[in-house]
Amino acid sequence: MKTYFYLRTAYKLSAEPIPACFLELDEHFDALVASPQEAANHRDILLAESVCSRMADVEMYAFLMEDARRRQSMEPGEDEKAAILTRSFLLGYLAACKALLDSCAVVLAILYQLPLSNHERSFSNSDYWHQLVIQEPSVHRRYHPLRLFFSEVQRWYNGMVHRIPPLVVLHSHYGHRPQRELLLKVANTMEADLEAIAREPYRVDWIDPLELHSRWKPRFLALCEKICQDIAQNPMPPYGLSG
Repeated sequence: MKTYFYLRTAYKLSAEPIPACFLELDEHFDALVASPQEAANHRDILLAESVCSRMADVEMYAFLMEDARRRQSMEPGEDEKAAILTRSFLLGYLAACKALLDSCAVVLAILYQLPLSNHERSFSNSDYWHQLVIQEPSVHRRYHPLRLFFSEVQRWYNGMVHRIPPLVVLHSHYGHRPQRELLLKVANTMEADLEAIAREPYRVDWIDPLELHSRWKPRFLALCEKICQDIAQNPMPPYGLSG
């Protein structure tokens, strides 16, 4: 039976198309489970919904950032309101991105029975990659090229306090009433810290946060596709059943 696990995520509330990998994975589940009770306790469906939920969260926060600037009028006072909303939603976006990576790391750890505790099941943990290459070298080869991308997301998540500085910094740099697109910018400088940004804002590479999503979304979707393939290729029976 179809499980429609993707409709128990933020995709149910969104006009964004559900990624094809999740639809295809549910086709796989269609032949795997026979009842709602079985689906509710099936490990693979739980893993799929976990990853899909986090990807849906990423897309939801990207939509909220875009919607915030679209809904506000072009009046100067509303520009700042759009910037405030964008910055708040960006915090949620970065947290959702980190959660998606963590969810994918957990899926692989469970599928391939990596000897790691819950807090060690993270792509940012070097021992995670060590265990993966020992246990499943072919799987390691498939995911290892993504490590630079994972590190980029992790750096943004860890540095969000510095990369999203108070608006007064932008007022100081661009003038008391900067144009809307300038108010929306955040620091793309890896070594950014609040004190240095406030002192020398002209040295900072400022970017629109939606540029991040444009750059990251294809990679997140590629990651989800890989994860869905691993789930489909490593089927397990529902909890409590033998075999």
